[in-house]
Amino acid sequence: MKRLPECCVSTGDPQGIGPEVSVKAARAAVAEGVARIVLVGREDVLARAGADPAWPRIASGEEASAPVSVLPVAGAEPLGAAPPAAGGGTAAIDALDAALERVRAASHRALVTAPVSKKAVTLSGRPFDGHTGYIARVCGAPLPVMLFETPTFRVALATVHVPLRSVAGFHTPASLLALCRVVSGDLERRFGIVRPRLALLGINPHAGEAGLLGHEDADVVAATVTLGAAEGLALSGPHPADTWFRPGFEGAADCVIAMYHDQGLLPVKCLAFGSAVNVTLGLPIVRTSVDHGTAFDIAGKGLADAGSMAEALRLAARLAARSVGG
Repeated sequence: MKRLPECCVSTGDPQGIGPEVSVKAARAAVAEGVARIVLVGREDVLARAGADPAWPRIASGEEASAPVSVLPVAGAEPLGAAPPAAGGGTAAIDALDAALERVRAASHRALVTAPVSKKAVTLSGRPFDGHTGYIARVCGAPLPVMLFETPTFRVALATVHVPLRSVAGFHTPASLLALCRVVSGDLERRFGIVRPRLALLGINPHAGEAGLLGHEDADVVAATVTLGAAEGLALSGPHPADTWFRPGFEGAADCVIAMYHDQGLLPVKCLAFGSAVNVTLGLPIVRTSVDHGTAFDIAGKGLADAGSMAEALRLAARLAARSVGG
């Protein structure tokens, strides 16, 4: 019998909506039968989020055989103050560490992450700059890239949590080209896209207006496109960011490379919120995540929309199946 991929879900900050969307999406995934789901987190938290008590509990090294299983993470102490709180940060990272250990042990497994609070994790005493950097360090990956997959387009971020004042000087042609290699290679290896077309957005308005609005687009972005062409990469740009996304929707590129966080995330959040999936490229494992945060204000009220988590599970299953030849 063909082995189903496994989506191992770290259920996020227990004071946020992560456990709720994880449980809801797991229930929905059962009917689709594309993967086995393993929810990783505190049992008491998952029970409050609606986990089925009949879902089997498994140990870290045990193979999951049921459609949905729970890998319990120890801890029943009170979570503490109103979120973000140190207790929530500790529980979130404990779940992430357990899920990472499991996923790294077998190629048919993929990591799916529910949202955490950087503030809560920091309060717990652990240095933390976000899921992507943390996972990359654990996996020994030197250049992780954040990509958002939506139903109609993809966006990868050349910079993530970088202050806007620092963006213009962040990349050189060599460093931006290295990022494009990661994106192109993983789109081919994991997504099956032959010679992916990458459209690089400009840093400045109107992609610099031929130098009138800054030299970075010529000196960095255009130079990167030239270097990439010499290697056989299908790069284009710099493209004006305010007009590019419509042609991007119409199939003019396989992925857009945004130069900074809001340049890429504004169209994602406006046009595909709730259906977009965060994928980390450049890792030895498959990792997907939701496109939203902890939403502490609605946690525990049964109001959370699990659409993005459901999409994250579906995409993780597809990518994991491809990685093992499915």
